[in-house]
Amino acid sequence: MSVQTRGRLLRAAKKVFSEKGYYNAQISHIIDTAGVARGTFYLYFKSKEEILKEILKEVVSELRVRIKVIDLKRDPVDQIVENIQRVLDFALEEKELARIVLQRNCDPKLFSTIEEFFDEVTSMVENSLRKGIDLGLLRECDTSVLAKALIGAVKEVIVGLLDKKDVDTKKVARDLVDLGLRGIWKGGESYGGFRAV
Repeated sequence: MSVQTRGRLLRAAKKVFSEKGYYNAQISHIIDTAGVARGTFYLYFKSKEEILKEILKEVVSELRVRIKVIDLKRDPVDQIVENIQRVLDFALEEKELARIVLQRNCDPKLFSTIEEFFDEVTSMVENSLRKGIDLGLLRECDTSVLAKALIGAVKEVIVGLLDKKDVDTKKVARDLVDLGLRGIWKGGESYGGFRAV
């Protein structure tokens, strides 16, 4: 078995899933795009779902590399911005992957696979939040709820950026972090008897 052939099948599957959607994609589309025989596909993967799971494993691995642990010798806010920027850059570099992961209409089998993927990513974010609380950088909070809220915000932002050109990912990341840290209420002004902090 060849690493190059396996890689070619994975790249072809990303392209096909992105263009046709998981439900409409067939193994014949993947092998045609990869330029391999059907039997070759089955040497590497048992099914369309298995190749998708392998693609998602690669995404999680790449996210683990891009999301760095906070170093207390540097400004933590800058590091959070850098982490989010690296995630945004990855999504925009790998638009086909982003489209696969963020597909809105998929069959139940794919939905469970994507849910497993987001459960793992949520766990990564939740662990980061807990570490931030333990270090005294973040207030006590329900890390499960906030991890889902943060992932939801980043997902929606990525969906909105996929078809745009020349995106300033650093500015987008900074805006997301500012929203998380300060919300949208303008400091020093009151609203309905409440005062912004």
